[in-house]
Amino acid sequence: MTNVFIPMKKGTILIPTGSTEHLHFICCDTVFYPALGKDCVLVVNISSVDDDLEYDKTCLLDVGDHPFVTHPSYVYYRKADVYGTNNISRNVAEGNFRIHQPCSEITFNRILNGFNESEEVRYKIKRFYETYCK
Repeated sequence: MTNVFIPMKKGTILIPTGSTEHLHFICCDTVFYPALGKDCVLVVNISSVDDDLEYDKTCLLDVGDHPFVTHPSYVYYRKADVYGTNNISRNVAEGNFRIHQPCSEITFNRILNGFNESEEVRYKIKRFYETYCK
């Protein structure tokens, strides 16, 4: 029997983005999302801080906030999105996405609180967050 990855809140996965992998935090347990007609989760990734570029300072992460974080990073709320759980599970099974260590409660709460504070959160994402992640 094959193990199937089931996305759950506080989980993290590495998803290829361009030439690198970015850590994505799963912000809720699987829910049926009527707008897409399937089971989904909200995910948000982090990106490295580059002082030469503008970035969202709402939720900054540093070494110790998660084992993957080795230098100053920020939660990229503008890129938060709703992913189908079957798609995530299939990509993990195929080796396209890699599972990483779960997020601590403290870091997870900081990330979630940022959805209320960041001006970068798109309207549909804010609605999903308010409905399914609180």
